[in-house]
Amino acid sequence: MRSIHPKITLRGFKPGARGAGHVLGELETAVMEVLWRAPGQTVNEVEEHLRQRRGSAHTTVLTTLDRMHRKGYLLREKQGKAFVYTPRYTREEFERGVAQEVLGALLGQFTESALSAFVDLVSEAAGGLDHLEAMIREKRSNLRSRRTGKKGAD
Repeated sequence: MRSIHPKITLRGFKPGARGAGHVLGELETAVMEVLWRAPGQTVNEVEEHLRQRRGSAHTTVLTTLDRMHRKGYLLREKQGKAFVYTPRYTREEFERGVAQEVLGALLGQFTESALSAFVDLVSEAAGGLDHLEAMIREKRSNLRSRRTGKKGAD
């Protein structure tokens, strides 16, 4: 599994939130939603999308995009006089990165309790344990294939 850098959960994890809001503020989450739907936008374009939902001042959007770039959530490229912003991670990469960081921290500190709680939670969903078991079998198979592939290359 590829590790995500920089850390996505810089500000912590908010269990009661939804989607990217688990780790981002309200405006940052709105910005990510805009850019995931249509990557490669200028400050003015992002501001226009946000204006349809909420009234955010130009300087607020500009500052938010700049901060998100410095935190590593966004990439930017100078095109003419304006920066064009794109998410560093796809929505799927972002969500996997959040899960990886949160679960990694829990497993690192509370291994047995975290695994037990995880299995309990998975078992609450219909077919959850079967799905988890299938994922574990697939992972073991992939690991065995990699090991035998590496032995053959030595």
